[in-house]
Amino acid sequence: MLIHVTKPGETLASIARAYTVSAARLARENGLAEGEEPVAGQALAILYPARVHLVRQGDTTASIARRYGVSERQLWRCNPGLILTGPQPGERLIISWRQNTLGRFETTGYAYPATKRDLLLDSLPSMRYAIPFTHEVSRSGSLSALNDSAMREAVQESKGSTLLSMSNLREPEGFDSEIVHAILNSDEAQNRLITETLALIRERGHCGVDVDFEYIPAVDRERYPAFLRRLSAALKPEGYPVYVAVAAKNADDTTSRLTAGLDYKAIGEAVSAVLIMTYDYGYISGPPMAVSHLPKVQETLSYAVTRIPRQKLLMGIPNYGYNWPLPFEEGKTRARSVSNEEAIALARQAGASIQYSEESQAPWFRYRENGVEREVWFEDARSLRAKLRLAARFRLRGVGFWNLSRPFRQGWTVLSALYRIE
Repeated sequence: MLIHVTKPGETLASIARAYTVSAARLARENGLAEGEEPVAGQALAILYPARVHLVRQGDTTASIARRYGVSERQLWRCNPGLILTGPQPGERLIISWRQNTLGRFETTGYAYPATKRDLLLDSLPSMRYAIPFTHEVSRSGSLSALNDSAMREAVQESKGSTLLSMSNLREPEGFDSEIVHAILNSDEAQNRLITETLALIRERGHCGVDVDFEYIPAVDRERYPAFLRRLSAALKPEGYPVYVAVAAKNADDTTSRLTAGLDYKAIGEAVSAVLIMTYDYGYISGPPMAVSHLPKVQETLSYAVTRIPRQKLLMGIPNYGYNWPLPFEEGKTRARSVSNEEAIALARQAGASIQYSEESQAPWFRYRENGVEREVWFEDARSLRAKLRLAARFRLRGVGFWNLSRPFRQGWTVLSALYRIE
C-alpha cells in the first residue's frame, strides 16, 4: 500500500493516471463521493490488486470466495460496498491485494445500536468483534435494556460476532464512579450482575462480554480485579471471554480520578483481553492537539506491556476528531466532535490545505467560520498506518476502534490492507 498526499492542482483523475489505478476504485476506497475531488494535503491510500475476478452471470459472493479459497469477509474488505450490492455481472472484483502485511490481528469496534445498517456494514467485515454500546449497570447489579437487535442482525450478515457491553455510563452526565463503588462493595450486586450477564449472552448470542467501568475509585483498586476474576470464572466454563476497556496510564501510581483505581497487572491477570483507550489526549475541553498523539500512545504502551502480556493487549484507535475555536481559553473553550470524513469536507468547503504533524503523526488544518479561526485535528490513512505499525512493533493482540458509528471507509481500507484480520 502506498499513500499519496494531494498537491494543489491535482485531481482524482490525474492521481489515478500517475499510479495507473482506477479513478473509480481510488475514490471508493478512500471514501470520496461521486464527483468529489481530493483536498490539497489530503492523504489517499493507493492499492494494487494481486488477483482479480471478472463477475459472470450467476456468480455470488459465496461462490467466488469458494473458487479462490478465501472468505466472503475478505471479498467484502477488498471491495468496499460489495456487501450491500452483491457482485454484478461484468464487474471486476479484487480477490486480494498486492501487499506486505504487518501480520495477523484481532479487531474490535464499538457502535451505537441505532447506527444505520449501511454505515455499519461498511466497517463490520473488518471487525472480529462488534460491541453494541452499552448496557448501563445499576447499583444493585442489574443491566439496563438495550435494543441492539438491528445491529446484531447486521453483524450476523457480515459473518462477525458480538460482545455484550456493560458500563457505568449515565447519559448525559457521564460515567458514575459511585455506581462502580456500590457494585464492587456488594457480593449480592456482583452475583446479580454476573447472573444477568450470563443469561443475556446466551439469549442474544454474544460471544463474550466487554466491561467498560470508568472512574473507578482508588479505594476499590483491589476490588475491581477481584470482581473481574469472579466474572471470568463464571463465563470461562462456557467458553465466553471477558474483555475490559481501561483508561490510558504510564505508571503504577497515578492520582488522576480516571486511572487511580486501575491496577493494570491485576486486571490483565483476571481477564482474556484488555483494550487500552489510547485516545482523547486531545479532548473536548483541552487545548487543540491530536486526539491520539503518537508519543503519548507509545509511552502508554511501553508501560502497559510491562504489566499485561502483549497477547492480551489491544490498542484503542479513535474514529473521530475535534474542531476547536481559537484562541484556546482554559476552562472556557470547548471543541465540537467531528468525523474524519466531516473534517475533510470542512477543509474542502473552506478551501483549507490539510497539514500533517510529524511529531503527533496526525493531520490538522485551520480555517475561519463566522469570523472565528478554528483548528481541526482528525485521523487519516497516514495517522492510522502509524498507529498500526506501532501496534505491530509492540506485537499486540490487536486494536479496538471507538467507534463504528461514523464513516471512515479509508480507515477500513488501510486496516485491511496492512493486516490479515482474525
